[in-house]
Amino acid sequence: MGNKSLTAKVEKLPASTGKYINIYENDNKESTTLLWFDPKFESRRDTEQTTQRLRLINDYVKFYTDLDQCVKFIRLIDREKIFLITCGSKTSELLSHVSCLRQVNSIFIYCTKKQSYEHSKIIGSYTNLDELCDAIQNRIDLFDHQLQTFSFFDQNKQSTKDLSRDSGEFIWFQLFNHVIARFPRIEEAKQEMIETCRQYYHGNTKELTLINQFESEYEAEEAIYCDLSECLRREHKKILLSNKEFFTVYRGGKLDIEEFNKLKENQGKLISMNGYLSTSRRRPQTHDIATKLVKRTDVISVLFQIEVHIKQIGNSVTFADITQFSEYPNDKEVLFDLNACFKIESIEQDGSLELIRMKLSNAGEMITKDYIELT
Repeated sequence: MGNKSLTAKVEKLPASTGKYINIYENDNKESTTLLWFDPKFESRRDTEQTTQRLRLINDYVKFYTDLDQCVKFIRLIDREKIFLITCGSKTSELLSHVSCLRQVNSIFIYCTKKQSYEHSKIIGSYTNLDELCDAIQNRIDLFDHQLQTFSFFDQNKQSTKDLSRDSGEFIWFQLFNHVIARFPRIEEAKQEMIETCRQYYHGNTKELTLINQFESEYEAEEAIYCDLSECLRREHKKILLSNKEFFTVYRGGKLDIEEFNKLKENQGKLISMNGYLSTSRRRPQTHDIATKLVKRTDVISVLFQIEVHIKQIGNSVTFADITQFSEYPNDKEVLFDLNACFKIESIEQDGSLELIRMKLSNAGEMITKDYIELT
């Protein structure tokens, strides 16, 4: 995303051309972007310290000193969510341009004297870098725990030529899961991945330490993915051999208005969560998560209610009750594998939240097989 440079520290541009400050030459591979706007950032003495602190929170960081360039960059963002830090005399002007854009998830005001701004996306005003970083970290952690990434598939489309972007992403993730499960486990592949990660996280001491640790300590038999996959398959077999035919699980969370409207528009279609999906057999716990108060007022409390017909699904999708392995056994956690997809049955208001009824589907496996045969 955006313009690029390969320095491991903040670039100081001449005042006459000081449109923006970029940190790294990489395209963004994070789901979030930290964006700092300050017309006087170049004159600050702690630019390197600020940069390093922010990269410990989120690797992809952008700095802009020119208002128009900053607004242009935000408008060009498509899939990522922006956490915007702004300070200086042009804060009000910037907010008037971007505060309502869907790309902007949260806004933080950093200033020498606390000021009051009215907008639903403003998390707070901060005079101390430590407090600011703590607030950003908390918001990103919350974002990571919410259901934000999903794709849809319109099963009524008869040809792959008619696929929408969402349907294309749905198939891509199903194929990714299909391929990764069959990928060769060889030393060359491991080293190629490590070098790619080092290049991407160049200058990020926190991530580089983790990469070095992985290189020196990783053993294939200790892989979390293998352990998790084996655990899921083992526990899944227990469910299949039981006398149960049906159960219901829940997941609570917050969605911004645009994401919620997208869900409503795709009722009757398939949805993939693009990752492992953790749910609970206990509705009260998930209801509390969904209705938990947050500072943003432009989000909607949602409760996903998922029906699972065990015999109908069989082995096409792996899911398991992992209560005995969970850190929170009272939640009665049920975990769904990467390739799980669901049909959105209905969406309706239920008290203070929106109830999204879904049903686990085996269509993902069939769609993947059909696509492989066609190509």
